[in-house]
Amino acid sequence: MGYHSDDKKIVINTVFLYLQMFTTLFISLYTSRIVLNVVGVSDFGIYGVVGGVLAMFTFITGSLGTATARFFNAEMGKRNGDLNKIFNINQTLHFLFAICIFILSETIGLWYIYNKLRVPDGKLDDAVFVYQICIITTCLGINNTPWSSLFSSHEKFRFISVFEVGNLLLRFSCILFLQYYHGNALRLYAIIMCLTTVNSFLVYHLYGKKQWPEIVRFRFVRGWENYKPVLSFGGWNILSTISFMARATGGDLLLNSFFGTVVNGAFNVSKQANNHVIAFSTMFDAASGPQIIQSYNGGNYTRCYYLANKLGRIALLLFEIAFFPIYIELPFLLELWLGNVPDGVLTFMRINLISCGLSLTCGGFNQVISASGKIKWFKIEISTFFLLCIPLGYFLFKMGYPPYSLLLLFLFADVMQRMVQMILLKVILNFDSIKYMKEAWIRPFSIAIIMGFSLYLYGLLGVEERLYRLLSMALCFCIVVGLVFTIGLTTGERNKVVGKMCQKLHIHM
Repeated sequence: MGYHSDDKKIVINTVFLYLQMFTTLFISLYTSRIVLNVVGVSDFGIYGVVGGVLAMFTFITGSLGTATARFFNAEMGKRNGDLNKIFNINQTLHFLFAICIFILSETIGLWYIYNKLRVPDGKLDDAVFVYQICIITTCLGINNTPWSSLFSSHEKFRFISVFEVGNLLLRFSCILFLQYYHGNALRLYAIIMCLTTVNSFLVYHLYGKKQWPEIVRFRFVRGWENYKPVLSFGGWNILSTISFMARATGGDLLLNSFFGTVVNGAFNVSKQANNHVIAFSTMFDAASGPQIIQSYNGGNYTRCYYLANKLGRIALLLFEIAFFPIYIELPFLLELWLGNVPDGVLTFMRINLISCGLSLTCGGFNQVISASGKIKWFKIEISTFFLLCIPLGYFLFKMGYPPYSLLLLFLFADVMQRMVQMILLKVILNFDSIKYMKEAWIRPFSIAIIMGFSLYLYGLLGVEERLYRLLSMALCFCIVVGLVFTIGLTTGERNKVVGKMCQKLHIHM
């Protein structure tokens, strides 16, 4: 298969993932408004902080999924790869990990809920109920990881997109019922979120058995030497994920300890919107990731580095297309979305959106690091910067700094760890970091400077009419797309886009 057909496959996969993402974005934003209005800011904060304790394990599941997909792709890049062996090794490890999480959750986690969590009077039983539901959801998600990784490794993004949208619509239909439910809405919301996870678990298992019966056939793989590479890679991967979630969950708990569940609710709302924006930019990453890893393990380093540098630039350009039209009228959009905007959401959102852009400056080379397997020092440096944020945040709050100061600390730490990361890439992998920065960063940063100055001038106009605000967002979107086309894309990419458009117009004439 040549470069052209591989590139075409990436584009097709990306289209399906974007269709999924736009549907998810529209439904999830409306769903958040319903849930916030029905359960209230404080109860939404309870769900955020209680779920946050177990969200740490959900992110660990995502980390395990990345490690699992990496070994699937590496095995697929080999001439005589044994996917059944890799599947069973990962399935065994995930099952054992789920048991450990269950034990820790029902002991240390439950002790924290009863003894340390700050909740309004009469809400402790609700918090415990939500927590138990989250434990079930988390353990199912962990055991489902090898199955979902199998689908992404085989680039079954069409199936993934269609199923996830269908599952989301099912969840949305159930949440609509919340508006007419007169019982405990918080508990029902937790049950709904769990049931859609159960549905995902069943579908991936049943369809996976039908699609790849030989791969998912159970056999116990003996020998420590078979598990050691997966545990080593997964262990370092989990270290960075645990540190990231320790920072995120620790941030939730710090905010809860110093400011209460109302601030938690505002923070949770901002994180939800933040997740949708970053999802818009990382779809290309998901679509091209398998090919980067397979190219590396197949010895095609030219193709691997070409994709990594291109991916880094495309991810930032896609983020800018989403970011600037949103940022230019963020207060207005929050009013449209939430109606009554909780205090603090606007500030949290602004900082979170900027953090999104910064997090995407690693687009592409993370896949190269994963493909190489030499992840130890990369994970150590990331974990160090993540974990330092919590004690420093505690001291900031002790000194009387406002809630958003914690996010500014996160932002500064991310800048520092990216600088160290670029040095490690050169030293450990002999990756051309300077070339990556030139090819991936310069064009998007040039657009960011132009648009940043434009947003400053727009702020001086003081536009207040609703129609003019909507027109301003539309105009901003057109300007950003124009800048991405003229500055963000290379000459060859622009010619390809124009050629495709002319071809389509010629076909329809």
